[in-house]
Amino acid sequence: MLDHLIFNVKKWFEISNDMSAITANNKNYYACPSRFTVMAETPIKNPNTGNGWRVLNDAEVTCVGAGQDVYFFDGQLEIYADSDENKHPNNAVYSHYYYTGVVEKTNVRNVIWGG
Repeated sequence: MLDHLIFNVKKWFEISNDMSAITANNKNYYACPSRFTVMAETPIKNPNTGNGWRVLNDAEVTCVGAGQDVYFFDGQLEIYADSDENKHPNNAVYSHYYYTGVVEKTNVRNVIWGG
């Protein structure tokens, strides 16, 4: 009986806390922080509207997934259209808030891991 209690307490695998990705069973898995800040002027990709948007102000969002070079997020961002004629939000033809998107890992800061 004691051997079953000890066996159930042990981990089946070991993953270091500083790893950003692992490969198991020929599949890649990426670490996903709980929250991060998307920096102002960051180009944003949105599954509904496509590319061509930039973030107006820094915004903290919730991470809902991760890829090799990107994070997927959920949170309120104010964005504006990034066309050749409208390089600054004061001149933007269209701006609005949206809640989901994809951002490159190099364009985030204040990454919060865990609860």
